[in-house]
This record gives sequence, C-alpha cells and structure tokens, in this order.
Amino acid sequence: MKRLVLVGALVVGACGSATDDRPATLDYITETILAPSCATAECHSAFKREVGDQFDTPDAARRTIIENGLASPQNMADPGASYLVQTLTVGEISVIDSSRGRIRMPYDAALPDADIALIKAWIALGVPGAQCVPNDQGRGCSTHTDASGTLVHDVVECGDGNIGAIVTTCDAQQTCTVFRENGQCVAR
Repeated sequence: MKRLVLVGALVVGACGSATDDRPATLDYITETILAPSCATAECHSAFKREVGDQFDTPDAARRTIIENGLASPQNMADPGASYLVQTLTVGEISVIDSSRGRIRMPYDAALPDADIALIKAWIALGVPGAQCVPNDQGRGCSTHTDASGTLVHDVVECGDGNIGAIVTTCDAQQTCTVFRENGQCVAR
C-alpha cells in the first residue's frame, strides 16, 4: 500500500513538475525504495539475505553496498555504471546460476524510473551514508591511489557511514578492510 501511495504521488507530482524533491539519502532510499521492493522475506531481508544482500534497514543496506561493491564514490561520474543501478535496470549475470543469464532486480517488477533516478542522484553525490562501515570506535576503512598509482589502504573516521579524516595510512604490507578487523591496519 505504501508503494502505491508513493507511485500515485509521483504520478500526480509529474503533472505539475518534473522536479523530484525526495531526499537523495541512504536512509530515505532504503526505507522507501529498497526495503519495500527488495527486502521481502524471500529475497534481501535479514531472514533470507539472498546472495549476501540485505536491504531492510539503513545499517544493513550500508554494509551490503560496501561489502558487495554495489556502489561507491568512484561511481560518482557515471552512476549508471554501478553494479546497483545495472542490477536494477538491465540486469546482471546471476551469481547463483550463471546459466540463467542477466537477472534484473527486483525480480517480480521493475522499479519506477523516478526511483532509479533518485538512486543515481544519490550515487552521483558520492553514496553519502554508504562510504564506510563504522566500527565501535567510529572508524572504518577506505582506499586511495597514491602519486605512483598504487592502491593505499587507510583507517578513517567513519561517522554515520561517511569517510572522514584519515587516522592512519597502512604501510605497504598492511590492509584495512571491512572484512578483517574493520578500522585497523592488519597484515595482508
């Protein structure tokens, strides 16, 4: 029902204006688009976590987007190239069964164009709220490329899922990743 009201509001709003004034935030996108469309009991909920994705809360969506590389600040220039948008529009090869070919999500019905546009706008802003996963000390991991083109791992301040100041740059034999001791430099 909530989805019907949202679609109805968009249709009515489209008659008088082409402007979408919905906020391009992780919280809003999760609560009004991803949770009702993707986090159903049989798909990407805490109950099922199909292919490791969970979209029923902003915290779960943040972790999923980061851990599974669905979108990142590197997609700002071309949000449509992100794995998330590709999956929602043209589909991606199934990670469960590649013989099934491209699978577009949500599986049962495409998202409205306005919802896709809002997700793209959020990615174009640098995926605020889904740039890092904060640990108990409010730190997370990030990477950057140094002057020689080498990928460097950093421990960063990670307030509310956004990359802040670099706390420590890991040395060449170390990594910082959400998968291993998040928010710390550890041996590779």
